Parts: sequence; C-alpha cells; structure tokens
Amino acid sequence: MELLQQAQTLYRAGDMHDALEVAQAACERKPHDAEAWWLLGCISRHTEMPAASEEAFRRAAQLSKRRPAPLRVGETAFQKLVDDALAGLSRDARKRLAATRVQIAQLPAAAAVRAGVSPDALVLRVRQPEDVLTLFQVNFENRSAAPGDLAKLVGRTLAKA
Repeated sequence: MELLQQAQTLYRAGDMHDALEVAQAACERKPHDAEAWWLLGCISRHTEMPAASEEAFRRAAQLSKRRPAPLRVGETAFQKLVDDALAGLSRDARKRLAATRVQIAQLPAAAAVRAGVSPDALVLRVRQPEDVLTLFQVNFENRSAAPGDLAKLVGRTLAKA
C-alpha cells in the first residue's frame, strides 16, 4: 500500500501516532506532494503538535493553490462566530436547535475517531441523554482561508444542523 494511502487509513481509524510516522515518511519520500503535507498537518494537530501542523499546512499551501493555509482564530473569536451564526439563523433553524446545547471542542477525541467519527468532522451531534451539538473548531479552520469563509461555513453548518 502506498504510504499516503496507508497514513490516511490509519488516520481515519484513529491510530494517530502510527499515522503520523507514515505521513512523515510520505512527505520525505514525496516532498512536492501537497496532499501528503496537508494530511501531515491534520495528523499533527491530532497528536498535539500545533507548530509542526502549521508548518505542514504552510508547505501544502506553497505546493498547491487547492490547499490554502488554514485560518486560525482564538477560542473567543470562534465562539463569537458561532454566537453570531446562531443569532442569524432562520426561525425554523432556531426552532430545530432550541433544545440543543451547542458546544465547541478543538477536535474529535481519539476515542470518538476510533468509534467511527471522522477525524475531519465539522460537527458531532449526540441526542441522548441530552441533545448536544459539538462544533470542532480546528476542522472549521482547516477548511477556511479567510475570516469570511469561516463565518459562512459556521453559518451554513448550523443552519443544516
């Protein structure tokens, strides 16, 4: 199996440390592969290596316009984006979320990934014992290159929840 594919498989299975080793090897073997660097950036975030993650994302952005560097915002700024998006929801969307507790986490937990949640998921909704919608800040940021992109993505995601 090709290294990049093997790293993706391990990443999706929640085996982050092995995925990290394989992704690093993929980047060493193919240093001009933006997808390998992007995956390394994602995995590095999950293994609590933010500086290495940002460097990998920067390399991916240099290699491909399809992979712009993610926008990073602080927790307070992200909470404000969520609050603004909630306030701007349609009446129907507000009604659907009325009994839902909306919370923010950095990333899906390793146990959740091993249980089948995508490590790149934007949200996780658990309805029992209470209705909780968790937004994963880093995954929103990874898909956003500019503040407007991030605000739109948060708004669209909440409107569909």
